[in-house]
Amino acid sequence: MKLCQWGLEWEMPTYQIRVAVVQYSDDPKIYFNLKTHRSKKAIIYAVRSLRHKGGRPRNTGAALQFVQDHVFTASSGSRRLEGVPQILFLLTGGKSSDDVSGAALSLKQIGVLSFAIGMKNAKQEELQKIAFSSRFVFNLPVFGELLSIQPEIASPQRDIVFLLDGSDVTRSDFPAMKNFVKRVVDALNVGENKDHVSVVQYSRDPQTDFSLNTYTEKQDVVAAVQQLNHKGGSLLNTGAALDYVRNNAFAESSGSRYQEGVPQILILLSGGRSQDDVASAAAALKRDKVVPFCVGTRNADILEQQMIAHNPSYAFSVIMICVSVSAVQAESIQRDIVFLLDSSDEMQNDFRAMLGFVERMVEKLNVDEDKDRVSVVQYSREPNVEFSLNTFQTKQSLAGNVGVLRHKGGRPRNTGAALQFVKDNVYTASSGSRRQQGVPQILVLFTGGRSSDDIRNAIEGLKQMGVMVFVVGAKNADTLEIQSMPQEASHAFFAADSSDLPDIEEQILSAIKTNPTRKDVVFLLDGSDDSQRRFPDIKDFVQGVVVDLNVSANRDRVAVVQYSNTAETSFNLRRYSTEDDVLDAVRGLRHKGGYPHNIGAALQYVRDYIFTSDSGSRLHEGVPQILILLSGGRSEDDIRTPVRMLKEMGVISIAIGTTDADTLELQTISHEPNYAFSINDYEELPTAKQDVFSLLRETSHHLPAENHIAFVSTSFVFVADSKKQDVVFLIDGSYDSRNGFEEIRGFIGKIVESLNLDENRDRVAVVQYNRDATANFYLNSYSSKNDVLNSIGTMRHKFGRPLNIGKALDFVRDSVFAASVGGRRAESVPQYLYLFSGGRSGDDVRGPAQSLKENGIKTFSIGTKNADTLEMQTISFTPAHYFHVTNFNNLEQLLSTITSHKDTVTPGISMEFVSRDIVFLIDGSDDVRSSFSAVREFVERMVDSFDLNQGKDKVAVVQYSNNAELSFNLNTYNTRDDVLKHVASLQPKGGRPQNIGAALQFVKDKVLVSNAGGRRHEGAKQILVMLAGGRSRDSPRGPARMLKAAGVVTFAIGSRMANSAEMQVISSDPNYAYSVPDFVNLSRIQQSLMSQLTQMGVEEETKEELHLFLLTEQSDEKGRDIVFLLDGSDNTRNGFSAIQDFLYKVIERLDIGPNKDRTAVIQFSNEALANFFLSSFMRKEDVLTAVRRLSHKGGRPVKMGAALKYVKEKVFTAASGSRNTANVPQILVVLNSGASSDSVDLPVASLKESGVRILTIGTKNSDHKEMEKMSHAPSYTLSVAEMAELPSIQEQVVAAITEDKLKSEISETEVIGKNNCIHTVCFYFPNINHFFSMSFAKPYSTQGHL
Repeated sequence: MKLCQWGLEWEMPTYQIRVAVVQYSDDPKIYFNLKTHRSKKAIIYAVRSLRHKGGRPRNTGAALQFVQDHVFTASSGSRRLEGVPQILFLLTGGKSSDDVSGAALSLKQIGVLSFAIGMKNAKQEELQKIAFSSRFVFNLPVFGELLSIQPEIASPQRDIVFLLDGSDVTRSDFPAMKNFVKRVVDALNVGENKDHVSVVQYSRDPQTDFSLNTYTEKQDVVAAVQQLNHKGGSLLNTGAALDYVRNNAFAESSGSRYQEGVPQILILLSGGRSQDDVASAAAALKRDKVVPFCVGTRNADILEQQMIAHNPSYAFSVIMICVSVSAVQAESIQRDIVFLLDSSDEMQNDFRAMLGFVERMVEKLNVDEDKDRVSVVQYSREPNVEFSLNTFQTKQSLAGNVGVLRHKGGRPRNTGAALQFVKDNVYTASSGSRRQQGVPQILVLFTGGRSSDDIRNAIEGLKQMGVMVFVVGAKNADTLEIQSMPQEASHAFFAADSSDLPDIEEQILSAIKTNPTRKDVVFLLDGSDDSQRRFPDIKDFVQGVVVDLNVSANRDRVAVVQYSNTAETSFNLRRYSTEDDVLDAVRGLRHKGGYPHNIGAALQYVRDYIFTSDSGSRLHEGVPQILILLSGGRSEDDIRTPVRMLKEMGVISIAIGTTDADTLELQTISHEPNYAFSINDYEELPTAKQDVFSLLRETSHHLPAENHIAFVSTSFVFVADSKKQDVVFLIDGSYDSRNGFEEIRGFIGKIVESLNLDENRDRVAVVQYNRDATANFYLNSYSSKNDVLNSIGTMRHKFGRPLNIGKALDFVRDSVFAASVGGRRAESVPQYLYLFSGGRSGDDVRGPAQSLKENGIKTFSIGTKNADTLEMQTISFTPAHYFHVTNFNNLEQLLSTITSHKDTVTPGISMEFVSRDIVFLIDGSDDVRSSFSAVREFVERMVDSFDLNQGKDKVAVVQYSNNAELSFNLNTYNTRDDVLKHVASLQPKGGRPQNIGAALQFVKDKVLVSNAGGRRHEGAKQILVMLAGGRSRDSPRGPARMLKAAGVVTFAIGSRMANSAEMQVISSDPNYAYSVPDFVNLSRIQQSLMSQLTQMGVEEETKEELHLFLLTEQSDEKGRDIVFLLDGSDNTRNGFSAIQDFLYKVIERLDIGPNKDRTAVIQFSNEALANFFLSSFMRKEDVLTAVRRLSHKGGRPVKMGAALKYVKEKVFTAASGSRNTANVPQILVVLNSGASSDSVDLPVASLKESGVRILTIGTKNSDHKEMEKMSHAPSYTLSVAEMAELPSIQEQVVAAITEDKLKSEISETEVIGKNNCIHTVCFYFPNINHFFSMSFAKPYSTQGHL
């Protein structure tokens, strides 16, 4: 038992080591097999609970044969066929009663490394027969000496040969290749009876630099690697080099220990495609049990690499060899960690649990003077240092002193004073802090209640010092307070009881396990004429970020570039090496000037001239490259190519734009959508600073914001074809999916369990992708379910960036669904692709997605919050095949649904699309001249998604103003490229006014007719997309009615100058009317419109099949659409934090979700500003994060009438996420601090007619008559003396919003507003007397009071 237990002390990543235990006497018995237990703890418990089997005689031969037949098998969890080493420890106490020779030989033949350990009466000759080699024989006189052989057995032995591309192609990368080898060697245990290393270079022909038996000391190997000279040569004959290492480097004469059972490992670094054949050489290596790993640059052939590698997952692709160095760096981790413990009277009973929390965390740290340092501080009224960062230098002494700490006691709880004390007295050099040397400073605060003093200044001071704050709340801790302290919401935890603490410990330890960081940070600043007035604000922002960095030659480096029509360097990354010098240079910046904004050229400039070695970039050393872009307007040039090139280099971009910048453009530039920030003007840059710094901290860890892959809340059911199907899973293997990889793997495993796997039935393949795609296994790799499940269970996460989905789709089409690797399209076998994505693609997906559809491959896509919805819908077979990921909460339900349907048999779906005639009727009047380019781009993006080349779709474009004018007809063009070329050349027609009625009549009579290409008589669906930039001067009612009667489906899109009622009249359905503030915002509604258009192209029979194919859970719960309209004027500047807290706590009580509650927040003063719309966020945590990030709008005077009009026309609309047409209650909560300077009468009446229910909250300065006028009845108004008193009414507001009657009553009538059937809830608190009344106004009903 002791041997088993110390064997389990090996520190290996999850799933790398599997363990089985068998006891034998006359017959063997399995206690647990290789797949029974997946954690070390479970195995140890199982070993400790073993009971002696007993019996006689001792049949060792039969036991060895049993192990081969029943344990080293795939069904029992063996991974022998995947090349995983198979190891047997035989412990025997005497001579066998049967013959062991045959069984022992058979185990050796299948490659099992057998250790024979005899005790007491065991026979040496028998042990020699059983053991793989004489080195694996141990004969001990007594059981007590088992531990004496532990070091000899536990020490791994490997023969590792590095095969390096020494051709001319890799000359510039050779120093990095040597560095890579050195880093790997540093991590090995080189020695006579340990690891041996050899290096071979090759180009046309190979040469040995040193053999496996040349050096036996690590320092000698490292010195030899450092002295390597690049071989050179023009050709790359990888096949010949593989044969050479097999015959020479892995030969016994060169030091190979293959005959002794030592694993033989080859690591190939290649910079290009081989000029000779590699297939036979690779196969010969594998026959000789050599395990090859391949690392190739982008010039290497990934398929060739996968062919050489032991299996496809052992092939890795990098931008350039040097980038991979960062992945294997083994720098010593250093951290200064302070535990600040709440020891007030209230925590007395929880003190031991708190100490246990600290003790367990300390146990997992690497405490040493030059590694982790730890301090513990207790506090109540005042703080007390138990020991400083430099008090203890060993884990043993530290843990001993934590265990004897006594509870301090006292009251009140002054958390603010304690935080300030830690900042001033603990994070100092005299107390052992190494902040000045760049060592990460970490604070773990454990608190049991709300602070009695103010924490804000102290927390801000700690953050400015760069301290990473974690907060653990217990008992009566205030949720909002603990969430306000850390830099990131994920660093705040609440422990309901002590059982929650172990999980919190693991999350904190995971977050702080990072090496000391270095960053190259480049600021790309808007230096155009538009930014001149606010340039001092821009400089202040840069200085604020620089102060938070650790600027030095060996830590963080900074560069600044300004751009307008051209870009110019203010200073590069090499120029300054101290913070003071950088700050002085920023203060001295002169505004560049110029026009327009050529962001594309500026991005290309920083790529070519700043992120280079000559300018001080350390990209080749694996240092994160970070770009912070400030934009004050839309780019006048194309950004796509330079953005793609920067992402391919691994540059992480953060984009900050003002209201004049294009949000979609910012998100395209940024590393991920949540790396893009919008502000009103550059003066608001300070509000974005903390968000930027949080992202800088994340990028420093080589990991972008971790987006948890979760699964769709609707039930996603895999339905099998009645006979056979080819199923491919395409998994996001980038950093974006790191934390969700286990869940993806489990999800796939459950689907596979529901299939009928067999060579002639279902087949499965799995592919991972990031920059490149890698097949874990192909459709013909496995023919049994167990083998597939075992392979999935051992998959390792690929890692890397960026995310090239388009390239991955091409790969699965050409290399995975291909007949050569098991694809059966030629046999008409249905083929399905399941795509998992945690972010936006770095390349174009449209062509590859269309190609998959043309090949009959049905694609389902599952995306996280950072995936691009439009992109996912484009990839999916139809938009209905896209599933948005929320969180893990529905996973169990999801899996059980799959299991329950695993035997479901449904014929494969044959998707049929109807033809579509699509006409764009564009406002070309003088009113839209300035925004016509945005209209043109919108039409281009829409056309790009149509199936024009196959003749399914046809497009026409008409412009109108005072009259209509045809740009081109439905039968003018037959290809997408021709249509796009014409659209790109469109110029505004000009003229005024807008006669929309006449334009609609023109489309009906002249465009949607057969002699102009209309195909209504052929069954084509006819669709009109109308864009209006103003109100029509003639009546559109008659023509709109005739179009509807003719079966034309009309979508109406109006800007803020258009009449919303007119848009409703023109559109075929209220859901088909869209509103945008201006045509530059058309991208907001593109996704929704495209989804509607796509659904119209699907045959009704196909829709029914889809309904059967995808079972989605429908909830009776409709939820509510709740809009908060906040007074953001100068009047509320001092009270805005109270409004923010109030809003946070109210929303925290709601049930946020796509089919549940949705919220929007609008601020107003002289004008209204949407902070976010009803469609912006579908997860509560995202809404709460947005609320935390709110910044006060400011401005005067207060124009509440205009704000209410804005809410009616721009927020309570389908385009902004309103579900009014689905009878979802529409609720408006107004917070106001003063009388309006404009009239509220008309907008209030309009809101009430639409069925919006209004709750009003005012202060002592509000006009109460005005508030009562806004509410649905005078008694429906709530008032507080000042915003600070909002908590006193929180419960009432929540109760009103969430009252069940509010959710149900709207369905009591079909038409809202008809017969005055308006349902509203408001409150009135005269003189703050908390009299609470709720009424429901209905015809002929009495009022009820609560």
